[in-house]
Amino acid sequence: MDLKLAQKSLNFLKADVAGAMPDYELRNPQLDMMEACSTAITAIEEGDVLMAEAGTGTGKTFAYLIPLILSGKKGIISTKTLNLQEQLISKDLRFLSDLKEFDYAIAKGRGNYLCLRRLNAFRVSNDEEASEYRRLTIWASETEKGDVEDYPDRSFLWERVSSDPDACKGKKCSYYNQCFYFKARQRCGRVQVVVANHALISINAMLSDDSKILPKAEVLIIDEGHALDSALSEQIGINLSKRGFENILNKLLRLDERGNYKGLLSKSHHLFQIVESLRTEMELFWDMVKKELEHRKTIKGTFALANFSSALSSSIRSLIEDIRTSTMGLFKEDEELELKASVTKLKHFADGLEIFLEDMDGFVRWPEIEEKRIALRMSPIYPKDFIRENIVPEYNSIIVTSATLSVSGDFGFTEKILGLEASAKLSVPSPFDLRNQIAMEIKKGINLVNGEGIGKLAGVIIDEASKKDGGVLVLFTSKEVMGKIWALTSDKLTELGLNPMVQGELPNKAMLKAMRESENSVIFGLNSFWEGVDIKGDSLKCLIITKLPFEVPTEPIVKARTEEIEKGGGNPFYEYSLPKAILKFKQGTGRLIRSKTDTGRVIICDERIKTNAYGKRFLESVLQDKKGV
Repeated sequence: MDLKLAQKSLNFLKADVAGAMPDYELRNPQLDMMEACSTAITAIEEGDVLMAEAGTGTGKTFAYLIPLILSGKKGIISTKTLNLQEQLISKDLRFLSDLKEFDYAIAKGRGNYLCLRRLNAFRVSNDEEASEYRRLTIWASETEKGDVEDYPDRSFLWERVSSDPDACKGKKCSYYNQCFYFKARQRCGRVQVVVANHALISINAMLSDDSKILPKAEVLIIDEGHALDSALSEQIGINLSKRGFENILNKLLRLDERGNYKGLLSKSHHLFQIVESLRTEMELFWDMVKKELEHRKTIKGTFALANFSSALSSSIRSLIEDIRTSTMGLFKEDEELELKASVTKLKHFADGLEIFLEDMDGFVRWPEIEEKRIALRMSPIYPKDFIRENIVPEYNSIIVTSATLSVSGDFGFTEKILGLEASAKLSVPSPFDLRNQIAMEIKKGINLVNGEGIGKLAGVIIDEASKKDGGVLVLFTSKEVMGKIWALTSDKLTELGLNPMVQGELPNKAMLKAMRESENSVIFGLNSFWEGVDIKGDSLKCLIITKLPFEVPTEPIVKARTEEIEKGGGNPFYEYSLPKAILKFKQGTGRLIRSKTDTGRVIICDERIKTNAYGKRFLESVLQDKKGV
């Protein structure tokens, strides 16, 4: 244990932080975590891992930030989303930097930044593009960061003017010294604390040293560590979408509203037929994917699809070769760079198709068919090998923290999923008096498989919302069920003078802002509302959990994981499905009590929590010794 750093951190907390926050109270759980983080940050051996679970209200952010800052070591903090990154930057780090001098910066993927070369080389092809281009050029002259987050609306031209590694000249670019992306990257190299996100951590680990987005650092702190598994599974592997391929072809060649060819190959008349033929072949390929796989969840390999994929890959490579041999000297430098970028993306697509058809151990393949999206996906069953081989060796110290890392005090499930063997583990409880702040009720007889259950649930929501005059968050596990309940309740809730909102009709940010600013809101939310919602006071008085959050067993990664456990002679329900659901349940119920003065009700509309033997494990995960449920 580094008593020196731990003591310095404690002194800073007592004197500086407490002095700047009159209502601050020392909390033993926070002090325990800060001590553990001090020890982890001063670790000598490469890859030392601390797993620190901290209940709601612990103050875990300060518990890891203060020792990191006082240690003087360079650290990267990774969290789940861009919104949480911005929160760390604008709130916690800004506050601490007023008390102790240190530098910090946010790190984002390069697609978030405007590319001045691409913007100035862009050629409009219609009035709509001309209007948007004028807005972008005005903004480019005014913005300091060139970050899409600061642009008033998401531009439909953004993908064509944003920073792209395949269309980047690096230091040879005449705009290099003004480049928003490289300035942001250089700043990350200079500062002590860099705030990244899980997706960026995984992308960075796949890049060569000279292409890395993130700087070298001694300490990696993974906040919202429970979300690392899903974030990495999303990033690692293959994602081949129909729309992505269409975008590449449209950039090469497309017809405008007057029937004229536009695009990078509009000067290459001899390539028109080849591109259009590939476009037709691509449409036939995706039709076959739909036809063969609409009723499957995973792909075991079909002869027809394999043949078609192989043929499509060959056609793509033929087009690439034709472009390379027949466009020499036809283009200006900027156009040639854009063409090379498109060719690189075509090659990635062809490579992806070929890899997708390989039967690789440890990976699962599946079609993703939704309303407006069709794609082929391939992902590791677990990201643990990737974490062990590509992330752990990069840092001396790694801290994984979250409010939900253990099940009944056991970190084994999280360690197994992430492939991390923790050198130290700590679980500190919430300092709140949850037994007295939460009233919990279990509703019986609600079976969401049938219409009667849907009607009963709708009645519960209307009843609870009217009793509380709003301030209700309803958590769903199914988009279909949420839609049915919304149809049955939204008009009635409005008639009662409440403000009902459903995920998908408004941005999540706007819904949460509306709930914070009034006490009569009722939010219907799916996965993203089970975590990250932080609303104090009477704006959130009641949490309704419509169903225990078990993952859908037929989902490709879930199915692959359960099959792997079965092959090893294990029990997939108790070894995977149940602990995963308990952690999600802990996240969901943690939305309600965000301060020591908050009170509220948790309504659970799934009686399995009472009738099944495993139900008590859900309840114990939230409220030890809670009576009257």
